[in-house]
Amino acid sequence: MSELNLEPWHDFYVMLGGGAAALVGATFVVATLAGNIEKRAIGIKGFITPATVHLGSVLIVSGLLMVPTLTPLFLALLLGIGGLAGLVYGIVIYFRVTSLRVDFIDRCWYGIFPLLLYGMLGAAAALIFVKDIGYGLELIAVALMALLITGMRNAWDMATFMILGGPSAPDDQSKS
Repeated sequence: MSELNLEPWHDFYVMLGGGAAALVGATFVVATLAGNIEKRAIGIKGFITPATVHLGSVLIVSGLLMVPTLTPLFLALLLGIGGLAGLVYGIVIYFRVTSLRVDFIDRCWYGIFPLLLYGMLGAAAALIFVKDIGYGLELIAVALMALLITGMRNAWDMATFMILGGPSAPDDQSKS
């Protein structure tokens, strides 16, 4: 029998997972519509993909927490692997973002915040592993909500950048 009492969290994770799924779908629509805009490939590769990964992480973990036979050990193992994978991916994205000329706030939202949040998922895995399940579940909730907000903010930022043209808009070709 599972030591996890996830029933009180059910509606929270249904809401979080549903929101993440809807935003992933909207992000795909924006990427498709903006894919034909010249000079926007870096936006799709460098910024929309990470936002989609963050939203997908929220969706996957929310779904995982709905599994009725989930044990603390298995949850800790999966969260630890996911947190580590998120950290590695976050480091790659951080270096990609810092190599571009973007504002400090964008460096935080695209690079630093996701690293901290995936680290929080790893810390939650450690808490659950050492049987501090209550705090572990709270930390998962905070990390996933913050990842959802991060993914939402970054998807909106890229949608407006790609649709409005950003600093090198196609309308600026008259200067060349």
